[in-house]
Amino acid sequence: MKIEVIMSAYNNVRDLELVLNGYLNQLDNDFSLCIADDGSTHEVADLIQKYSQTNLTIRHIWHEDLGFRKAKILNQAIKTSNADYIIFTDSDCIPAPNFISDHRNVASEKTVTIGVRAYIKKELSESFRNSITPINKLSNIPWLLFKSMMGDVSKVEQIINYPDIIMRPIAKAKPILSQFGSNMAMSIKALLEINGFDEDFEGWGYEDTDLLYRLEQLGLSTVGSIGRCRQFHLDHKENVPNPHAFNLFKQKQEDGKIYCDNGINKKA
Repeated sequence: MKIEVIMSAYNNVRDLELVLNGYLNQLDNDFSLCIADDGSTHEVADLIQKYSQTNLTIRHIWHEDLGFRKAKILNQAIKTSNADYIIFTDSDCIPAPNFISDHRNVASEKTVTIGVRAYIKKELSESFRNSITPINKLSNIPWLLFKSMMGDVSKVEQIINYPDIIMRPIAKAKPILSQFGSNMAMSIKALLEINGFDEDFEGWGYEDTDLLYRLEQLGLSTVGSIGRCRQFHLDHKENVPNPHAFNLFKQKQEDGKIYCDNGINKKA
C-alpha cells in the first residue's frame, strides 16, 4: 500500500522544519510527503529543496496566495497523488516516530482513521523552535508527564504508546476522539468518490468537517485509539474563523450531496 502524507502549509518555515525532522525519524519510511502550499513565499520552497536531499520522498504543490484556500490546494495534492492511502496533516504538528506505522496498521478502505495529539504550550514550543529543546524529547514519556504537570503540555494521556494488551479496555473507556483535519487518513478511492474537499469553503473552518461528514454518508466509519497515530501540536496564534462557514456546512448537509460540485472535478 502506497501511503502519502499531504501536509497543508503556509509560510511557517521554522515549524515546518521541525515537522520534517519528525518525518525523517519515522520507523516506517515507506511513504511520500506532499507539501500542499497555500501561497507561501520562496522560503518554504527553499526548505523543501533542502529536505529533498534527504531520504524523504517529497513534492511541493503551490498556488498563488489569494486568501485561505486550503480546500483547493489539498484537492490539487489529491489529484496529483499516486498513493493508495492519504494521511492529512498540518505543518505545525510533529509526528511521533511510529506515526506512519500506526496509520498503516489500521488502514482500511472502509474506515477513516482519526489520530491523536498533545498540545505543546507557547513557552515549550518556542524552546523547540529555538533549538533549546530537541524534538527527540517528545519520545520521552516521563519527561512529557513532568512537562504536563508543569503546564507545558496538555492531553499527554492521549499520546502514551500503550501496549496492545491493554488497548482494548482503554478504547472502551474512551472510544470517541476529537476529529482533527490535521490527523486523519483514508483511501484515495474514497476521496475521489466524494470529489475531495468542497472548495466553496474558503477562510478557516469546516472544510475538514464537511469532508468527514460526506465520507460517513458514503459508508465509511470513523475509528481511532488513544496512544496511536500520535502528533504534537506546536502553539501558534489562532486563525480567524470564517463567520459563515458553519451556516454553509449546515446548508450542505441539508442539500444532501455526497459528491460535491466544487471539488477535485468541477461541474461543466
